[in-house]
Amino acid sequence: MTEELAALGERLQREHGMLWLHRLKGDPYAALLCDVDDDPAPMRERIRAAGPLWRSGTGVWVTADPRTAATLFAHPGIGHLTAPPEELLGPGETVTPVRVEKGLGPLCARLLDAAGPEFDLVTEVAEPLAAAALAEACAIPERERGRFAEALAACGVLQDATVAPQRLAVTRRLRTGLDALRSLLDGVPPGAPGPLALAVAARTGADLVARAVLRARFPLSAREAGRAAEEALRAEPPGRIAPLVARTETEVAGARIAGGDRLAVLLGGGAAEATAPAHRTLAPFHRALAETALTALADRRARVRPTAPVVRRARAPLTRGPARAPVVVTSVTATGPRGSGSTTTTTAGRRTDATTSPTVPPEATPSPRAAAAALGARRGEAR
Repeated sequence: MTEELAALGERLQREHGMLWLHRLKGDPYAALLCDVDDDPAPMRERIRAAGPLWRSGTGVWVTADPRTAATLFAHPGIGHLTAPPEELLGPGETVTPVRVEKGLGPLCARLLDAAGPEFDLVTEVAEPLAAAALAEACAIPERERGRFAEALAACGVLQDATVAPQRLAVTRRLRTGLDALRSLLDGVPPGAPGPLALAVAARTGADLVARAVLRARFPLSAREAGRAAEEALRAEPPGRIAPLVARTETEVAGARIAGGDRLAVLLGGGAAEATAPAHRTLAPFHRALAETALTALADRRARVRPTAPVVRRARAPLTRGPARAPVVVTSVTATGPRGSGSTTTTTAGRRTDATTSPTVPPEATPSPRAAAAALGARRGEAR
């Protein structure tokens, strides 16, 4: 290990240790960042009760007050942090809109065909769908799309690394992934999104697809798919924390904030009813992905049911997204009112006790593992 890597590992360990120290001292924001509580609501309540803007032991100014949040978002002297400063993104790089390409429906249908009746919603559908949509938006050559998907997967921790130190191996993969994205984006059409926009769009887009499918009431009609996608986007913000930085000395909610100080706005979960600027920019892309997945399932008259608890990604207090979500898809033959039709399914090629038929013929279904690998899907780090 080089000196530089050793220093980086020590810094990450020290920062993570300090978070736990402040958590043990009772700091609710530090406890939120440690990300070990399945239900963060009690910590958010304590943060809200602490006042409209207060300074955590971590050194970050924190608010869960909607009015203060709106003031911070509109303040010209306060900027939004989307990536750790040390990741050295391009000069002035920001999150820009991502064009929604046509043809996502057939792509999602192919992913569902490849996955079969039982699959991991995150790694076999949501992540490959987001990666393929972004590859189309950037006109990535077909031969490079596997590498492109791998780079996006490596950059999946970018937003969470802004507020919580990651493991050394994960941080190294993040830097390698960003370098790969820069290389792949050489020569892309003008106006194509940059590495920052791609990393944010891929992670939060895949998260929304998984959440939208898991919370939807099946069977859906194609008309209901758009409404369900919108409800999922509104119900859970793509990010639970909006990290900010003060560019100059300023005063907000009676607190004097020095230039360079970090701030954090808590979003959703009863906190500030606002969305981070980067996620507002990407909302049309996120919505299109979720609607595509729900429409594809609606076209099959399918029900989706979890087969095991969802596993969240580790050290992900900002995105709080799923790493794995095992599900089974059952086809519905409906002749009466909503929910009154018979349900059929096939599990691992064997019929269950119910009257069953697979959503696609078994002989026409390629291996889910092969399909996911071909699209560069990567499993997120699970706890």
